[in-house]
Amino acid sequence: MEQKLRQVLSQDQAKLLKYWIGKCQADSLPQRRAVSPADLIFCLPNISIVEHQTSGEFTFRLTASSLKDILGEECRGRLVSQECGKEIPWCEALKRCQSTKAPVFGSTPIGHRRTHSWMRLPLQPTDDGRQPVLCYDRIGFDDHDDGPRRETMFVTADLIRRSQLFHQSAA
Repeated sequence: MEQKLRQVLSQDQAKLLKYWIGKCQADSLPQRRAVSPADLIFCLPNISIVEHQTSGEFTFRLTASSLKDILGEECRGRLVSQECGKEIPWCEALKRCQSTKAPVFGSTPIGHRRTHSWMRLPLQPTDDGRQPVLCYDRIGFDDHDDGPRRETMFVTADLIRRSQLFHQSAA
């Protein structure tokens, strides 16, 4: 599985996933307050936090500077569905991330030779039922010349469970 992930994830995404796994506790997701911007300096311009509201909508709580450049404005407090649509990698991936309580990531071809690489990492729900999700979004030029790329989405639930079992057996 790790070898396949290396083929799909960028170096920053792999580092972010490893960081997130390190913040997971035995039976719980990382707390939002445990995620430090100082630890994420390597990918901070690509980091956003969205929150699943009790109404069922996802709202931007923090918008990545690279995402602000793409969307043309600050999206804090706005609905994800209105700003970015309801498809993958937005609402659909966020819902999958929330339901599986596992990272969801993939890539979406956009425009000519550009790809949106993205990752959705669930955080521990708040006491009032809202679910924060740590998001990574980066638009870059395709470095593949093997024709049009297809949209991909992966859920890494089995990777997370295996990592937790490893941590438990090592203790």
